Amino acid sequence: MTRILFVIALALAATVVAPRAASAQTPPPTAEQLDQAKKAYLDGKALHDQGKLAEAVEKFKESYRLSRNAVLLYNIGFTLDELKKSPLALVYYRKFLNEAPKDDTRRQEVTDRVAALEKEIEDAEINSNGGTPTTNPATTPETTPPPSTTPPPSTNPNIKPPGTYKADDFQHQIVTEAPPGKPLDLSASVPADSGFQVTLYFRGAGESDFTAKLMKPRYKELVARIPAAKLTGSSIQYYVEVKDATGAVVTRSGKSTSPNVIDIDPAAPARFYPDLSDDSGTTAKPHGTGDDNPLGGGSNSDTGKGSGDDTKPVDQTPTGGITTVGSKSFNRAKWGTTAAAGVLLVASLYFYVEAGKQADALKADAGLDATTGNPCNAPCHTFDGYDADLQSSGQRDQTLSRVFVGVGIAGAAVAGYFWYKQLQGPAKSESSTPPTTPTSEMSWIVVPTAGDGVTGMAAAVRF
Repeated sequence: MTRILFVIALALAATVVAPRAASAQTPPPTAEQLDQAKKAYLDGKALHDQGKLAEAVEKFKESYRLSRNAVLLYNIGFTLDELKKSPLALVYYRKFLNEAPKDDTRRQEVTDRVAALEKEIEDAEINSNGGTPTTNPATTPETTPPPSTTPPPSTNPNIKPPGTYKADDFQHQIVTEAPPGKPLDLSASVPADSGFQVTLYFRGAGESDFTAKLMKPRYKELVARIPAAKLTGSSIQYYVEVKDATGAVVTRSGKSTSPNVIDIDPAAPARFYPDLSDDSGTTAKPHGTGDDNPLGGGSNSDTGKGSGDDTKPVDQTPTGGITTVGSKSFNRAKWGTTAAAGVLLVASLYFYVEAGKQADALKADAGLDATTGNPCNAPCHTFDGYDADLQSSGQRDQTLSRVFVGVGIAGAAVAGYFWYKQLQGPAKSESSTPPTTPTSEMSWIVVPTAGDGVTGMAAAVRF
């Protein structure tokens, strides 16, 4: 298959492809998001050039989530096609045709490939079923299935030892859109004798914690439901984690720091089983510790049980980078820059005072009145090695004072940014959780001051 995959995505820097009319309320990407999308795209291209196709797909998905640029859907579908994951490739090719501009030059190529993939999948289904065609899952991805009337035969397979099956034996079709106000069933499949435990983690708009729910067998697949009450706002996030019988993580689809994003779109098809109730699923227990553990090593809370299902929020500090309000990295940066700014400004004041002392001593030793600066009655003292040392020390202390005040002011500005983000964060949150009782937390505000003959800082405390 000889096709050109990558076209420089100028829209990442200049234009954002408009989503469908039903999603017109979704705000356009910010400049920061477009920069992140461009970086993710370039990372994905580099991974593709290295032959790391699966990793490239994830980067292209990240870039699409940030930019909503339909060109990325083409890249995702093409790379999945290279991986021989035809049903998934078909889904993204169709999504590209649905979202790309009508004059996009790749439309005809994608249309031809969609027709070829549909025929390949249909032929494979006929061959695998002895000449009887079955419903093609790629043509109706996770739409509302009819309830089954005949239960499957009861089986009790012998679980094979851990290590028998690998990450590639787990299958999950990522969902990118769902309608509001309706439950959402996510499905996955693993070998029946693998002993894999598959857990769905999800969080709705304004929530900082993920809710964990075990995916339960339903005929030949595993299913877990996100309740309809969570399908609000503009999007929800989720990831799926697979562990073997020993509790070791086998693979994930997304993770807590970079989850899959589902756009809430009224035009999206419903994706739930009518015969499945909202009480399917159990609370997942965390295994292991460390940075790679999405639960952050915390214990589960018994509070916050969802209405109509038996899941519990995972008790964890919000995950994310240094700009994520409430995360450990954010708090460390906030307090670290605040403390550093205070120390630097105090040091600047100290060296300023020391420089003044050296100047006074030099004046006195040179035969000048240290108070008025006027010549004294006695002859002026000759400038000697002692005076040179005083001058050198004073100049050094003056330089250090200026350096520390400059760096201290910069540190105070950075600290102010973190405090501002924390103060603004709750006001912008979409969380529907009622506010908790306020705590008597004390915080300091440090502001540098500088003027003619004065260098220092002012501080205030808020209770």
